[in-house]
Amino acid sequence: MGAMAKKSESGQIAVLVVVLTMLFTGLAGALIDVYVLLEARNWAYQAAQQAALVGVSKGREWSGITSDRGCLEPMTLNEGTARSEAEGLLQQEMNLRGITNYDHDVRVLPGAAGGSASGFPPQTVRLGEGRGSWSMSEPSVGVYLTFPVQTFLLPFIGHPQVQIDVFAAGSIHQPANVCP
Repeated sequence: MGAMAKKSESGQIAVLVVVLTMLFTGLAGALIDVYVLLEARNWAYQAAQQAALVGVSKGREWSGITSDRGCLEPMTLNEGTARSEAEGLLQQEMNLRGITNYDHDVRVLPGAAGGSASGFPPQTVRLGEGRGSWSMSEPSVGVYLTFPVQTFLLPFIGHPQVQIDVFAAGSIHQPANVCP
């Protein structure tokens, strides 16, 4: 009977090894997916943030600096230049990353008092509820970026891609000695 007990125990150990191997493989796959998604989201946010800041920086209207009124005119943005610069940097970043299947939306609030863009960003980002109504009290550039990310484990449960949606904005702070 001792030989039968040994075979029975070795069979139980083999089953345990198989079950633990499957469990650890699934856990490793889940960790890989979480890392890939977090890394892609953080990278996308940084790309959108850089694009917004470039749009604000290169889209500034400098005519108020040369005013002869003895004070500074409020800073504004050239809408076309700000949008073009932001989109150019975003396209460059996406090309460097090898991402061709992406969508973006760049909005510019060019006036000295900012403004608002209803329904922007077009999708929920982070913990938001539905579409937003982006508003700023200063001239600003907002960048929304979305693209799919391939995952490792999720295709096995019917989700071959996860959509990443990010939004970032940059604005101009008005100088203290602005003309009334």
